[in-house]
Amino acid sequence: MAGGPKFADLVPRVLSALVLLAVAGAGLWFGGIVLALLLAVFGAVMLWEYFRLIIRLSTPYARIATVMTSTLLALSLILEDRLTAGLEVLALSPWAVGVLLITVVAVMIPVRKSRLEALFGAMIPLSTFLFFFLHQSVPLAMWLVVAVVISTDVSGYFFGKLIGGPKFWPSLSPNKTWAGTVSGWVMAAAIAIGAGLRAESQTSTIVVAVLFLVTVAFAAQMADIAESALKRRAGVKDSSRVIPGHGGALDRFDGMLGAFTVAGLAFVLAGFTVTL
Repeated sequence: MAGGPKFADLVPRVLSALVLLAVAGAGLWFGGIVLALLLAVFGAVMLWEYFRLIIRLSTPYARIATVMTSTLLALSLILEDRLTAGLEVLALSPWAVGVLLITVVAVMIPVRKSRLEALFGAMIPLSTFLFFFLHQSVPLAMWLVVAVVISTDVSGYFFGKLIGGPKFWPSLSPNKTWAGTVSGWVMAAAIAIGAGLRAESQTSTIVVAVLFLVTVAFAAQMADIAESALKRRAGVKDSSRVIPGHGGALDRFDGMLGAFTVAGLAFVLAGFTVTL
């Protein structure tokens, strides 16, 4: 069949995407401990890819580091769920945050030289925890961030191919163009305006939402570029082959790492309730 080789991975890509959507949808629907455990599993996969590929630990050390850090991540998520359950406020458990900080430090310890590697690794547990935090406390914000990451990725690919033109950061990501990058910002602004108008928000609130979501889109793009640069250093195309037709977990969720790190920290810094 004509074009067969070009679309040879179409079936596994579609099937694996449907499975991911079903699993993620179930976790988001049930929330609570179900989502916490699901995120812990996703976090463990990303941490394994990070230790084995990004900072190139030997397999035995990568396994030890993955088990230790993913267990700590799971504990922080469970504590956040159990100690803030039933609260109708933006809440953080200091016990959960304490374990999270230990997790972040543990992830960064094996890094010897590169600041980029250290920061990228720190985002894995941090963004995973903040995703759970936003889902439990501000679900609308979580969905808006997800929408921004997806639309930024799709529009960046489409308009980058359609328009082409100057490269955004050729030394780190040769395929990213200014056209694709700016289109992601436009999509983020459109989502903010649409959500604001639907909620009949004041103009000042919509302006803040635009600035916030454009910043989130930029963070997602920077995380994507960072992962591309780190894979190029390692001399590989994919972070793993755990998702048929898609590559690794980091390949699919790199933008989410940057977006939820920035969005979650913004909400935390804007004001939250600490609960014991």
